[in-house]
Amino acid sequence: MQFEKAGKHFGGVEVFSNVTWQIDSGQRIGMVGDNGAGKTTLFRLITGEYSADEGRVTRHSDARIALLDQIPDLREDDTAVSAIAGSRPEIAQLEREIEQLSHLISEPDADVEGRSVDQLLERHSRLLERYDHLGGYEFEARVGRILAGLGLPADHHHIPLGQLSGGQRRRVALAKALLDDVDLLLLDEPTNHLDIAAIEWLQEFLRTWRGAYVAISHDRAFLDAVCDRIVEVEDGDVREWTGTYSEYSQLKERELEVQARAYEQQQKEIRRQEEWIRWRMNQGTEKAVRMAKSRARLLAKVERIERPSLQRPRPTLRFAQPRSGSQDVAIVEDLGMGFGERRLFSGLNLVLNRQNRVGVVGPNGTGKTTFLRILVGEMQPKEGRVRRGVSVRVGYYAQEREDLEPSLSILEQVGRGRPDLKMEELRTFLGRFLFTGEMVHLPIEVLSGGERSRVALAMLILSRPDLLVLDEPTNHLDILSREVFEDALIDYQGTLIVSSHDRYFLDRTVERLVVMEHEGVSVFPGNYSAWVAARREQEEARRAAEEVDEATRRAEGRERQRRERQDKKHNPPTAPRFDIAEIEERIIEVEGRLAELTDMLAAPSTYQSGERARDLTNEYNALMDRLDKLYEEYESAGS
Repeated sequence: MQFEKAGKHFGGVEVFSNVTWQIDSGQRIGMVGDNGAGKTTLFRLITGEYSADEGRVTRHSDARIALLDQIPDLREDDTAVSAIAGSRPEIAQLEREIEQLSHLISEPDADVEGRSVDQLLERHSRLLERYDHLGGYEFEARVGRILAGLGLPADHHHIPLGQLSGGQRRRVALAKALLDDVDLLLLDEPTNHLDIAAIEWLQEFLRTWRGAYVAISHDRAFLDAVCDRIVEVEDGDVREWTGTYSEYSQLKERELEVQARAYEQQQKEIRRQEEWIRWRMNQGTEKAVRMAKSRARLLAKVERIERPSLQRPRPTLRFAQPRSGSQDVAIVEDLGMGFGERRLFSGLNLVLNRQNRVGVVGPNGTGKTTFLRILVGEMQPKEGRVRRGVSVRVGYYAQEREDLEPSLSILEQVGRGRPDLKMEELRTFLGRFLFTGEMVHLPIEVLSGGERSRVALAMLILSRPDLLVLDEPTNHLDILSREVFEDALIDYQGTLIVSSHDRYFLDRTVERLVVMEHEGVSVFPGNYSAWVAARREQEEARRAAEEVDEATRRAEGRERQRRERQDKKHNPPTAPRFDIAEIEERIIEVEGRLAELTDMLAAPSTYQSGERARDLTNEYNALMDRLDKLYEEYESAGS
């Protein structure tokens, strides 16, 4: 895949121009850039959905490409399994042929070609071998493993996609892309709607991916884990860097600092030269004017260094500091919650003091959002209680932002929380969130997910909370917006509790974790990376103990075999003798089992489980070999 001086624009608006870039086999590329920079447009050019308006985009004619789109194109009447099976049509075709042959084996008279049962069985066996060679037996199992790894429960695998949530359908689309046998995988925000466990599973999967992939993502920890090259899309330009996201970020910062110093030095020299020219011109003599004009011509020829992007204004946010000086913010005592027969969590104890910073992590469905809603008083627990300080003011950022009124304008919505602020003060404040000019009059209902997030954060910052409760606050935010928000939280002097799947964000902002898992809830004294390291140590210790147990079992087994060999040496077994009657009985048993297996292999239900079909076929082939040997023994015994 190659871009040669490629450009694209829409309605006269240039997205990018003069792009030269190449994707080679096996490359692991992360793509970053602000929202609207043109990243998804680049993907459309790679797949051929868009054409370049200038330059060329060259795709190898035999290159196979799969795209995970932000809005997946799936049929609502398909199930997860059937939708994914469409990515391997040859396997699906073989399954249909095998099922048809199974019916014919049980009813050979229905075969229009007039084949005998032996011919049908031979054809059936060849198709099963081909099916096995293509990985058909393992395919449905692989589908199940990948869907489970991405967090879609087994009881959802055969439900029509129209009955699943948007996040669940997107996981199906991701599984379909991962199972495609392609040379280049394009992933547009693959970690959206995934919890941390699913993101880490996806990381491990991509580490073993044999083809090339390009992943657009705002998840910095994910980019660090799976990418060794970063492509930056900025100001209509595409530039590639070698290394992980963290390495790219450091290299770019150093480069911009060097560029900034060179720019300032050149500007200083230009000002010095311009002053000298003005001084000579003011002298008024012919010689002085001539020298000034000569110097001005030389100065005009100097190639100017562009002002680096580092010098562009960066949004700055700052939380209004808490008003309450109370040290006791909230106490959680033996908290438990469930719905009907389903228990989410129980026995949760937590003390929140002033300036504590706590993260909440765990798989989807373990009750993280429910816990936060109980903490702020929106829900009542089934067990235990939450005691908040009397004067503590709570600021709550809801994941779905239910507190926004669709009909209100941005200015009206934010102004509701601070009626004491003048209109100009509100407009200036909203400018920090990139809402400038007439944008402040847009109604909430027409905003994108990222814009709604910025409105909710603006309201939160103005509210001066003592306890800040955030549920997935970085969803829809690009990397720059996340970094600005993190900086604001680091400066915040109140108490923070935040649920997030963004591991990079958690490492920067929290110092303690509430870990909510299906097995139970616990509190860990450290940030996310520290918890992962501790969990890894526990897993390594468990594995080491298992290896010791296995070594002990192997040693005991070897000793038992040694004793058995000694027993056989002193008491050799008598060679078995079989007469013709015994051989005939064995032949009857084998032929009976072969008849049972033929009926089973003819049943369509057999092929609902690839593993069962394979086991039955292997047993059938082994018994046929056994039957041949029994007939040989029968002939030898009778001679």
